[in-house]
Amino acid sequence: MNIDAQLVEGAKKGDGECFSQLYELVQDDLYKYALYALGNAHDAEDVVAETFLEAFRGISKLREADAFKGWIFKILSIRIKRRISRYVKERNQFQIEDFTSDPALRTDSMDAAVIARADLLQALAALTPQERMILSLSILYGYTTKQISQMLRCPHGTVSSKLHRSLQKLKKQMEER
Repeated sequence: MNIDAQLVEGAKKGDGECFSQLYELVQDDLYKYALYALGNAHDAEDVVAETFLEAFRGISKLREADAFKGWIFKILSIRIKRRISRYVKERNQFQIEDFTSDPALRTDSMDAAVIARADLLQALAALTPQERMILSLSILYGYTTKQISQMLRCPHGTVSSKLHRSLQKLKKQMEER
């Protein structure tokens, strides 16, 4: 998907209609990424809404119209990191093992599928945030490495090699489980 530079320029000048159209163009991708990263629809909606508010306030400072998509994903990534930090702080107040160690709470539904998902989430957690972002943009959204490099404003070769290394790390992590 190509972002129309005229929409970005209009939004930079304060045109709410242009910004609304930009929102329509990227909202689904941002939501899917947030949902994937957070695993919770409510929080995904919240961080996407926060991202658009911040983007609306700061779009006048965006230098290049072509950088819009990478810029807004960067804002989203920061919001997601903050939300995850909050999860960690809240989670440190109790241990999940306290709940799953009670045989009465366990069911047969905690079978291979649940274990596989937990293993995958742990393997993904071993990747850096940038590796996870590149991997998800490629696998979940189908962006090419060239598109990802434009969005993240880094060299195409870097994105290609990071994608390859991330897939190898993920594969290794899953084989060790």
